Amino acid sequence: MKTYFILIILLISACGSSSEGPKGKVYEANGAAIGGYDPVAYFEQSEATLGNPQYATIVDGVTYQFSSIDNKRLFDSNTDKYIPAYGGWCAYAVAESSIKMEPDPTMWQIQDGKLLLFYDDWMTSLTGSLKEEWNTDQDGYKKKADDNWVVVEELE
Repeated sequence: MKTYFILIILLISACGSSSEGPKGKVYEANGAAIGGYDPVAYFEQSEATLGNPQYATIVDGVTYQFSSIDNKRLFDSNTDKYIPAYGGWCAYAVAESSIKMEPDPTMWQIQDGKLLLFYDDWMTSLTGSLKEEWNTDQDGYKKKADDNWVVVEELE
């Protein structure tokens, strides 16, 4: 029952954002991927940290910002490690609905060496977060998200 309620929240949220849905393969806000959060900080400092435009790099036309020059150097030396899974869109939304949903960069986890981000707002707090739901079957949701991401990318 909880899963159905969460799916309804996803659909309402997706419909309310725009008639065409989010654009782009990578989630960008505030002029940068992950809304300007430092992708390396999730791995190296175990926290969601806003980056500084002074420490930025561009990969495939997408700007990534970092909180320090050291984090920028780590990213530049191994971009595949630090770029978020599913373009940084909500992993749960990709898994359950094959849609791109803007994540909350402070709702995250690392699974199988990849950064996963999750949507969160007051509606999801009524039933528990999408991250909590994901963690009830991490492997199952990851498989669904991996399979669905191929389809979602083709829609671009």
